[in-house]
Amino acid sequence: MSSAPPSADRPRRATSTGAYREATLSAVIFGVLFGAIMNAAITYAGLKIGFTIGGSAIAAVLGFGVLRGILLRGSILETNIGQTIASAVNTTNAGVIFTVPVLLLLAHSGKIEGFELSFASRDFWMITLACVAGALLGCVFIVPLRKQMLDIDRLRFPSAVAVAAILKSPGAGAAKSVVLAIGILVSIIIYLPAGLPAIRNPARLDQLDSLLARERISAREAELTRELAGWIDAKAAPEAVVQRGEVILALRKLREQLESDPDNLSMQTAVHTREAQLKELAGPDAAGRYSAQACIAAFEASTGKSEWDALRALECGWAGAPLWGYQDLGIRLRSRKGPDGNEPIATDRDGDKRPDLVVTDEKIDVGRIIGLPDQMAFVFAIAPFALGAGYLTGRAGLMVLAGGILAYFVLNPLAFRLGYVPETIRADQVANYALGAFNRPLGIGLLLGGAMMGVLASLPAIREAIKSIITAGKTGSAAPGSLSAARGHRDELNFRTLLIVGGVAMVLLLIAAEFSGQGGAGQMTGWLSGLPVWLARALIVLIAAAWIWFAGIIIAQCTGMTDWSPISGMSLLTVVLVMMLSGKDDVVSAVMLGAALCVAISCAADMMADLKTGYIVGGIPRRQQALEIATAALGPVITMATLVLIAGVNMKQYGAPIGPDTPTAAPQAQALEVVIEGVKGGELPYTLYGLGAALGALLGMGAFAGLGVLVGLSMYLPFFYILTYGVGCVANIVIGRIKGRAWAEEWGVPFCAGLIVGEAILALLINAIVLLRG
Repeated sequence: MSSAPPSADRPRRATSTGAYREATLSAVIFGVLFGAIMNAAITYAGLKIGFTIGGSAIAAVLGFGVLRGILLRGSILETNIGQTIASAVNTTNAGVIFTVPVLLLLAHSGKIEGFELSFASRDFWMITLACVAGALLGCVFIVPLRKQMLDIDRLRFPSAVAVAAILKSPGAGAAKSVVLAIGILVSIIIYLPAGLPAIRNPARLDQLDSLLARERISAREAELTRELAGWIDAKAAPEAVVQRGEVILALRKLREQLESDPDNLSMQTAVHTREAQLKELAGPDAAGRYSAQACIAAFEASTGKSEWDALRALECGWAGAPLWGYQDLGIRLRSRKGPDGNEPIATDRDGDKRPDLVVTDEKIDVGRIIGLPDQMAFVFAIAPFALGAGYLTGRAGLMVLAGGILAYFVLNPLAFRLGYVPETIRADQVANYALGAFNRPLGIGLLLGGAMMGVLASLPAIREAIKSIITAGKTGSAAPGSLSAARGHRDELNFRTLLIVGGVAMVLLLIAAEFSGQGGAGQMTGWLSGLPVWLARALIVLIAAAWIWFAGIIIAQCTGMTDWSPISGMSLLTVVLVMMLSGKDDVVSAVMLGAALCVAISCAADMMADLKTGYIVGGIPRRQQALEIATAALGPVITMATLVLIAGVNMKQYGAPIGPDTPTAAPQAQALEVVIEGVKGGELPYTLYGLGAALGALLGMGAFAGLGVLVGLSMYLPFFYILTYGVGCVANIVIGRIKGRAWAEEWGVPFCAGLIVGEAILALLINAIVLLRG
């Protein structure tokens, strides 16, 4: 049987012998170096803002610049290998920063004992080892599903399609390259006013009233800035503030000395004394009203070590004047003042006696503009990437939109009307409350149930894919009739290689589980308490590996269908599962395996997206798979090292390694901390998880296997992104009806790919500027 002709999504390469440069040393070096830089930068940014940015599109653009522009010899396939490696090295950062920082929060607050995260600590190396094992397992487990997801299910992977459009643009005709460039430019123009306000400068005193009127700063920030300005003019600060700054600096110095000599009893006593002093000075009516940095700056200025103008800094609490953004348009609701001269709560939710803004830097509240009931949150995100992702997904994405409408227009208002929401929650607060209280638990359950049905439906195809890999490994060639067979190449890595890598990863994970946290010395107090410790550890690792495989399928499906993935939700469930198995006190092991899972599913989704890009541009899957497995393990090492460096600097400057008292708040880790406390107190919504799983399974049985995943994802994510995404889906359908499917694909895809790429590039640049400015 001859192979089918290549589709529009998968062109043949120039020759059947693979004449194009593909897996070259220059591509590997570029991918590793650029991936490492992105990993470190996005790790820091993710700890600050709570989410990470994908790097494939940026790597593809820069890959062309380096491999084809500077070296003058890179091919499309070589650039694809470069971006594959760069994204593999970079993508693991989300898995680490969503989980591991919670251990720093718990250790700093005294809720876990004996944990230390430094280059000299055992826990650092065991967690890193577990994350490396997770990266390998994620890559290995997803390989047999390539044909199912790309050839049979034909999942779109919007960002992967965007990357492929970038790679193909020089050879796809000048017109399509121009359309791609226009898409990037339009995205930048739309997103620029949404992103620029992240860049802030210390405000002038004559700007404070204007900033307050535009709701750029709070009344407290304006008051504090004027206080600091008074200290600068008087060259003096309140005695309690100066004293607190002195105590903070002394305490930091003592802690540094204690690190080098932890058994020094007199040093320990001195630390406790200083901590007690600091508590006395930290009351709400005393120096505790001011940030630690403001107190330190005041102390150093009063002793002549620095200038008083050092207080004119954002970290001291001085108000920041952001660059211009959409919020500065001042678009508000129409005033509806009552007889008393005040605005009703319908137009003044924040109580500042003015009609509320309906356009902020990131959102447009259409629901309030058209007068929908307060409990219906009809808000659109100003997010070109979501619009582009929706267009590239097309009709299938309408299921995501339908799930969001069900949650936010039916379930949430119904829960409010029937009294299932606390009386203290106002109608306009229902959406935010419901997201955490029941939408996300239901959504995670739907994801699990829907994914389970997807796995069951795909089992025959998965079995055939594994047979194909085994056959190819024995014969050394691709399956008969495949495109790779015509080229003389194997499609996949052989089964023996996958088994060896998977086996090594399992051993690494078992070693990490044995020597971290309670380790082999700890007694099991959870569901496995009746088993020998070594056997219980081995079972936990096996269960974790099976869960990694299953969760990897969930995340890859979510990414393929919508370009979004609930990684943090999967990590929460993993931590809960491990704590139930091993015991509620073995938090370190639970978080470690949660981190391993997060890294694994990130790598699984990234590999499948990269394989989709390679599928479109004509790359050889086996080469991408081998290089991604070989380089993905570098990512956790870089991320963990970056985290340790950040925590060390924070400890010296702010007295805390991570969290709200530092510039790196790690919001995802704070959410995980709440979950861990909930597990210990038995307060998790297990019923909602179970109900969601049942609904997801029923949806998969009644329609198509992936429906539960789509609806679950729509309930898990904030609705404003879903609505913008839905606009893109509808636009795809409407344009296809008006101009025809061929036109909608040929010209709409490069333009919407530009929308995704433009926002990603601009967001990275803005974050880089923010970080460089401190």
